[in-house]
Amino acid sequence: MRSHPRQPGPRQAGPRHAWRSLARAVSWHRRKLAVVAAVLAVLTGINAAAPRPPDTVTVLRATELLPGGSPVTEGQVRASPVAAGSVPDDALTDPDQVVGRLVVAPVPAGQVLTGYDLLGEQSVGPGRVLAPVRLADSGLAAVLRPGDRVDVLAADGQGGPVRTVVERARIVTIPAAGDVSRDTGGVLLLVEADAETAAELARAAGSSTLTVLLR
Repeated sequence: MRSHPRQPGPRQAGPRHAWRSLARAVSWHRRKLAVVAAVLAVLTGINAAAPRPPDTVTVLRATELLPGGSPVTEGQVRASPVAAGSVPDDALTDPDQVVGRLVVAPVPAGQVLTGYDLLGEQSVGPGRVLAPVRLADSGLAAVLRPGDRVDVLAADGQGGPVRTVVERARIVTIPAAGDVSRDTGGVLLLVEADAETAAELARAAGSSTLTVLLR
């Protein structure tokens, strides 16, 4: 009987073949990791190059025109973030510092509120006080403005001479008509004065009719 030659079987993978497969796998993973590292490096560079957002401070802005002499209501102010370097001096940040206080002079909508806009310690200079001056002629309110300089005159109503109580007094604010009692009439001014002049104005108001001359 004739024997047939044995066909060779599948070649068994040797150690060398296994090592080559492992090397290819490691090389592929290295390339993948290198790509990931490159992408991360680019993203890190972009983040490092991007400018840092500026620090901000929350201030209060007027939501509408605030009339001079009127008290501020809660709906007339809103919180607004502002770059720290752009915050005005003495900017107000707490609504409790604002609501209910009198506006010294008109404040336009959108303006940041400061302590100088509202009646308070910042309204007068050192050693000065706010002195009330009630004028008999309410029509003067239409021509007087905060910041005006006036001479306050007193007439006793008995035909006596008119005297000057104070010269060049600065009007700090004119409270709105709604804040003045209807029983008293006239118009109320708040002027800056020293303590002695304020006392003299109070004495004159008790015995005379007051008016002003606009400088």
